[in-house]
Amino acid sequence: MSHLEGKSPDERRAALFTKHGYTLQKKLGQGVSDVAFLVNNLEEDLYVIKEINCRYESSDTVKKEVDIIKHLNHAYIVDYEDSFEDREAGLFYIVMEYCAEGDLNKRMQTQRGNGFKEEQIHDWFVQICLALKYLHEKNILHRDIKPQNVFLTEYGYINLRCLIALERADQYTNSGVGAELYDSPEVFKGRYASKSDIWSLGWLLHDLCMLDVWSDILERRFLHAISMRGTPPDISEKYSEELRELIKEMLSCDPNERPSVDDILAKPFLNDSVKKYKKIPEALEQKFMKSIRAFDQAYNKHYIELEILVSEWAKATDSLEDIHYKATAGSLSGGVIGAAGGITAVVGAILAPFTLGASLIVTGVGVGVGVAGGLTGAASNITNTVKQKSLRESLEKIEQTYKNASAPILNSLKTLKQLMKKIAKFCVFVSASTLDNAQMAWRVGRSTVSCVTEIMHICLLANIGRIGAQAAKIGRAAAAASGVLSGILIIADVAFIVKDSMEIHEMRNTKTTNDPEQFKSSVLRSIAQMRKTHQELCNVLDEIKNTREELKEYIEKAGTNTWTHDSADT
Repeated sequence: MSHLEGKSPDERRAALFTKHGYTLQKKLGQGVSDVAFLVNNLEEDLYVIKEINCRYESSDTVKKEVDIIKHLNHAYIVDYEDSFEDREAGLFYIVMEYCAEGDLNKRMQTQRGNGFKEEQIHDWFVQICLALKYLHEKNILHRDIKPQNVFLTEYGYINLRCLIALERADQYTNSGVGAELYDSPEVFKGRYASKSDIWSLGWLLHDLCMLDVWSDILERRFLHAISMRGTPPDISEKYSEELRELIKEMLSCDPNERPSVDDILAKPFLNDSVKKYKKIPEALEQKFMKSIRAFDQAYNKHYIELEILVSEWAKATDSLEDIHYKATAGSLSGGVIGAAGGITAVVGAILAPFTLGASLIVTGVGVGVGVAGGLTGAASNITNTVKQKSLRESLEKIEQTYKNASAPILNSLKTLKQLMKKIAKFCVFVSASTLDNAQMAWRVGRSTVSCVTEIMHICLLANIGRIGAQAAKIGRAAAAASGVLSGILIIADVAFIVKDSMEIHEMRNTKTTNDPEQFKSSVLRSIAQMRKTHQELCNVLDEIKNTREELKEYIEKAGTNTWTHDSADT
């Protein structure tokens, strides 16, 4: 039976997300055949999961689409992260990059009555064109360009979502999809080519200039209908003649008369925006610099403290093992003595009738020995209970202090990881010649784009994720250790003498090991887990230190603010 069977749709979805490492936060929106959800992964990074109902789109079509989009890597295209499906429910899920500022359609709705400045329109339009150029060069058609598929990031640039039935552009396709009011004349005739994307983009550009036309949907439909007959819509004269003329060219009914993406990007009036967005956006660069400085400050303030705490963790582990060893040994000693005394007393009592009371002396001795054994075990118990309490308090203090000291470093590294993933997407604007000289270009301050390849060579993305995962283990290990301290029992019963002696033997043979699987005793397994955690924390310290060393030059430049924001050679 499936673990999802018998659950409600919401419970089923949440359980499926959890299974794949995501936690559902909220529903973002719903279309005809899909629903969008905001989720976070185990590292608390936010993503969007698109739920596609395969009753409307065949599973094979969706999988074909995923095979295309998962290989896309561009600064202005939404990143694909993961995918999975619920076959029984006929649902397919695509995990994508989250864009914090919503889509362009919502921004257009809030801007009505004021209109956008032409410079802002140029910037958005050029970014979409750069994304479309990347797709067309790969012989991929978008086929659904509309404001709802253009997303705004917190750093001021856009991301184009590529999700709706992507097809190869090496020939006309037989069917068209997308919003009807952005479809070209040839799409209604059952054909689609790269110039069909240009038509859709032309209408998007029109809508950015003429926001108020959407106040009357019938008017918008009428304008689209007459454009299909060769009458392009009018554009407000507050916008430049070059922009108005470009929209007319893009909305030509003859696909051959429409400009290509390369033709558009070569327009002189767009030069400034093209130059501006063929590199890392300034807001993203500034955030990266700020995060570099934050990491350096956290490192300088807390790293030595972390080294001391990890050392104390090792000492606490040794102390715990020592306490357990002595407690078990004390228990065993007391138990053996008590057992010997008990046996002597029993023997004396049995022999009394035959020895005319002489054996009662033996019984008395046996009782005395038994009492001594009990006192030995009790003394061991009292002594080690005091030690346990002190050690448990020490562990709890180490754990809390470690959390406080590690949080600033780990949080700054997490931010750096997120930013570097975004920066990596701008590698597409670094030419082959720049790639070969990326390190030198960075050092002389020619371009921040060049830093992308150098950062990727450092492999910090993997390092930072591993650091966070390992550092989190100290809390779990500390909790386990406290349980061990609370649960160590000083056994004085004769029946457990053999068990105690076996455990001492086990401790002697495998002392200081960090492999919990080597032990049968739950206490010894916990101690081994603490040793293993100590080793992992040492690895964390090494990786944090190595990460700072790798970032040393960037830290120096961030501190002196010597980075430049020039365009890379393309």
